Amino acid sequence: MMAQNISPSENKEKHDDQQLRVVILGFESADEERLIRTFQCDRTEGRRYFPSKSLEEKSNGIVIVNYDNPLALREKDAILEAYPQSQVMAVSRGPLKEAPAHHLRGMLIAARVFSVLDKVPVEPSCGDTLAPQPIIAGTPLQVVAIKPLASTPTAPIEKPVAPVISTSPNNAGFRALVVDDSLAIQKSLELNLATLPQIQGIDFANNGEIAIEKAEAQQYDLIFLDIMMPGIDGYETCGLLRKKPEYKKTPIIMVSGKNSPLDEVKGVVAGCTTYLTKPIQPEAFQKLGTRLISWLEKQKKP
Repeated sequence: MMAQNISPSENKEKHDDQQLRVVILGFESADEERLIRTFQCDRTEGRRYFPSKSLEEKSNGIVIVNYDNPLALREKDAILEAYPQSQVMAVSRGPLKEAPAHHLRGMLIAARVFSVLDKVPVEPSCGDTLAPQPIIAGTPLQVVAIKPLASTPTAPIEKPVAPVISTSPNNAGFRALVVDDSLAIQKSLELNLATLPQIQGIDFANNGEIAIEKAEAQQYDLIFLDIMMPGIDGYETCGLLRKKPEYKKTPIIMVSGKNSPLDEVKGVVAGCTTYLTKPIQPEAFQKLGTRLISWLEKQKKP
């Protein structure tokens, strides 16, 4: 009986048809939700991934770990001890002294996430029925049912706590907050910010109230603020932010389709740094972004 030859294209198809479990460790809720939404999107090609609360004994999976979170690193080590066949993808804001082979530095943009994940070598799983329980964005993920080794009992694993990231000179890059109730504008700003290598993180808020809450929990270096939003508008949100000592000098950019002199005066009174007109033009954004980054870098110098 002749052995059946498998062509490279057939082998790629088998690779593309793989569906792999992904466990997410140690991220802030906004980043975790962004990852979950990324995996819920239909892909026309490449491997498929689904977020899972645990790994299965006879299946292969990938653990995506926030390397800026020490507790997540401890939890990762415990998982690899119980499931040594699993692979790791590291995510960090800045460079790592000993970066794993598969490392994503900076923003969690879908294309960047998949470009790293698809390179992780994972052997075909043995016996995994691939019947995932759906994970809804916003639902906390926990790693459960980690099988302890027979020789030594495993201590309970602490649930990772999202770290508070400062903007001290020792931190690489800057963090931005985008406040807009339009998903299209959020995406547009995300794509434009991705062109600035100094931006190492982006968070989003749909209204002014959420923006204030996020700004109190996390220090941001740049804030892009829509004017017309449900609840408190951009002017009031800007004024409230300026009352906080940590945001006295933070660049706050009003993003609006309104560009009348009266609107600009209201923005200046509220404390905004400058205006960015909708729809956002890449060339205008690049000029503004270059000026802002230059100013921020000067502020970080001792």
